[in-house]
Amino acid sequence: MVFIAYGLNHKTAPLEMREKFALSSARHDVLLSQLLDTAMAEEAALLSTCNRTEIYCDTSDPERLMAWFADEHGLKPQTLSPHCYLHQAHHGIRHTLRVASGLDSMMLGEPQILGQMKEAFQKACNLGTIKTNLRPIFEYVFQASKRIRTLSGIGTNPLSVAYAAAQLVKQSFLNPHELCVFLIGSGETASLVASYLQKQGIHHFFVASRTQENAAKLAAPFSGIPVSINDIAYYLPKADVIISATACPLPFITKNLVQQTLALRNNKPLFFLDLAVPRDIEANVAELANVTLYNIDDLQIKIDHNLGQRQLAAIEAEQLIECELDNYIRWHRGINAKQIICNYRQTMYSLAKLELKRSMTQLNKGTNQEQVLEELCYRLVNKLTHTPSVGLRQAAVDGHDNLLTLVNYLYTVPEDQSTHEEIA
Repeated sequence: MVFIAYGLNHKTAPLEMREKFALSSARHDVLLSQLLDTAMAEEAALLSTCNRTEIYCDTSDPERLMAWFADEHGLKPQTLSPHCYLHQAHHGIRHTLRVASGLDSMMLGEPQILGQMKEAFQKACNLGTIKTNLRPIFEYVFQASKRIRTLSGIGTNPLSVAYAAAQLVKQSFLNPHELCVFLIGSGETASLVASYLQKQGIHHFFVASRTQENAAKLAAPFSGIPVSINDIAYYLPKADVIISATACPLPFITKNLVQQTLALRNNKPLFFLDLAVPRDIEANVAELANVTLYNIDDLQIKIDHNLGQRQLAAIEAEQLIECELDNYIRWHRGINAKQIICNYRQTMYSLAKLELKRSMTQLNKGTNQEQVLEELCYRLVNKLTHTPSVGLRQAAVDGHDNLLTLVNYLYTVPEDQSTHEEIA
């Protein structure tokens, strides 16, 4: 059995192909169960997001797995194969580390993928499709990816407009949880900004949109207050932060309106984020005292800077990936060696018990104790060394000098060690 990571993502498959492989929760569980029921894998986990669908498993027949994956989605293997990748053994571990760390994401360094992978792992554990082989792999990947993200800083700089906007609000106020935010617009950008702000501890929202229905729809998940677009002037003085992202062709928040709003607030500062194109807020609003105004170009500069920072961080993250992979390989070798040692000792112990039983029988019959012990020593040494001796002779015949050197290294007692230490 060998560990593999197999699937397709935004780099290898167009949207219309990825759509075919997006899995509902029920379908996800069915496919996982089938993987094990058909004996194509000993253990398996499935990760399905908008940008990737991947199988992580132990299998001895990757080709059969690839054919099954295509067939389950109504495609011929030759149609699917150009869009898929297969990473085996240590290459599979490296790929999984890159995915979990956000290095393989559409948005470089995005943090959501690690949570999605943890969720996929937990689902597989709950279904019983992950047991003893994949569990330590995933646990290592989760710990390592956290170290990689922390040490490289790849996830510290926002890249999306919505995320950059929310971070800018957070950085601009000492106590953001006390803020009242007025969202104008009910599209995806406004929704994402509200989601990020809520995660930062902000819970006071007014929401205005072109229709009351749209405003109510956006406001509901955040327990916000939906208001009419016609009542903007009334609610502006109640807000500390105004974020506008509409499709209006002309600015509707004017310098005069903001002057009136400041007067009603006793000149308490106002913070504007204009995420609309064309702009919703007149540029000369920024000339007013106690007003801060950012537009989408200001944020784009920040995003471009942060992308550059993430790209630099990605270089360091890739180096950390290789370090973590080396650590994993050493750790895995240690696990394998431990199992070999345990098996070897168990075999030796079984042989010793048989000889001890024989000697006890001899003693019970009244045989001379010294004779029994000498015979025990002789027989035990012969039995313990028989199989290795046969193997060494064959290794010499076959020219495996490296094995002979290894055995000589393992069994030569150092000059300064006159007695064998007991192995606990």
